[in-house]
Amino acid sequence: MTSRAPVASIAVLGAGIVGLSAAIAFARALPGLSVTLVETPDDPAALTDRLPGTLSSIAEFHDRIGLRERDLLAASTTHRIGTRLSDWTADGAPFVLAHGERGGAIAPGAFHQHWLNARRGGKVAGFDAFSVATVLAAGDKFVHPSDDATSPVSGFDYALRLDPPRYRDLLRALARHIGIVPTPGVFADVERTVDGRVAALRLADGRRIVADLYLDCSGPAASLRSALDVQWEDWRTGLPVDQLLLGTAPVQLPTPTDDLVAVPAGWRFASPLRDRTMVGLAFASDQTSESSARRILPAGETIVALAPGARREPWRHNVLALGDAAVVLDPLADANLHLAHAAILRAIDLLPGCDCAPTELAEYNAQSVRQASRVRDYQAAHYLPTGRTRGPFWKRASRLPRPDGLAHTLEQFAHRGRLPFYEDESFDTDDWHGLLLGLGVIPRVPDPIASAHPPETVAATLKRLADATAALPARLPPYPHYLAQLERAR
Repeated sequence: MTSRAPVASIAVLGAGIVGLSAAIAFARALPGLSVTLVETPDDPAALTDRLPGTLSSIAEFHDRIGLRERDLLAASTTHRIGTRLSDWTADGAPFVLAHGERGGAIAPGAFHQHWLNARRGGKVAGFDAFSVATVLAAGDKFVHPSDDATSPVSGFDYALRLDPPRYRDLLRALARHIGIVPTPGVFADVERTVDGRVAALRLADGRRIVADLYLDCSGPAASLRSALDVQWEDWRTGLPVDQLLLGTAPVQLPTPTDDLVAVPAGWRFASPLRDRTMVGLAFASDQTSESSARRILPAGETIVALAPGARREPWRHNVLALGDAAVVLDPLADANLHLAHAAILRAIDLLPGCDCAPTELAEYNAQSVRQASRVRDYQAAHYLPTGRTRGPFWKRASRLPRPDGLAHTLEQFAHRGRLPFYEDESFDTDDWHGLLLGLGVIPRVPDPIASAHPPETVAATLKRLADATAALPARLPPYPHYLAQLERAR
């Protein structure tokens, strides 16, 4: 048996949210690890460092690095329970995407199959009416889910809406607390060994930084990782957005619900923070000029160009690309920071020795690409033909080729309402059901298990459940009041 030296030192290029997250997580997992965090000039195209949206998985990451929710609330974080999509379909009716189960177990078989049978048989409440999180989000209400499985407010999940500068400050303070102090620097070049590994990172002022493992968290340019190769898988054929206009609007009352509104040129989003509202317009640059985009979104300030895609080998030799250096996506599904955090935890869990053996890196890369590809599929599903043809953006979007994973998913779901299994999914079956049914994708063939139950009994159960769920928001305080209660209890 050969001995393998463990990783004893890392160098992190980039001290934005991704770089700080990586430095802290590695230091927490490996006591005694030497961490050099190089604070490079911010890259405005690094969306993961500047967007507020997260998925519910962020709670696991915070547990791993020792952040509590009350610490985050002190940094102006708010809760996010769902996203309201408006004008996304032909009738313009809004629907809400929220995490968590819909309906629960009302009879043998999947809940959505019972709902589909009831829909085929006559009148039934909309699919959203059976999701506690969706109903609360539609009413701009929020409460922490109960641990009691019998409670009507159990069985759902929630995410957080970050204030990026304040969240970064919180991470910076935590980094200093555990002995990580960022050092300013500008990347210049790398020194490489004969076998292709990085021997040292060189900064513009002549400093050399030597480490066992190098983490590129510098943004989409990925200066460090690109020094090894520039291979990139282009996803623009399935994702039509290549520019974002970002800005701020006046503050509004705190709400746990974000808004996505389809417009002829693309889609607008609004994420309310404590002291301002982050807004944006996503569009295609060959269809909408910058001046036209600014007329659509007068509050817009900064144009960010993006090229959706991913590295097939984010980890090569002893260099690991994280965040926008590994995956570039627009904020449609709020998965940018989720993918970065998942990649950090995966790298720690699969951490090789200093030799960075190819077999181990291949497993990391395979898992990372699978996960990012399924997020791409979920985002691409938002552009399915829904009868909405107003505007050049949506006419083109309806004709886009579908990624293989999405095509397979649609084939299975459109036939009998079943979803194929994919490893490393970020969005579970409830998320997919909510999106596809919200977009009007209705399976053609009834499910045999659900069809075996008396339709009258199922219909009556569904009505009672919808009525009970609809009554929940009235029992809860407005979100600003609930937030104030949490702050008083800190």
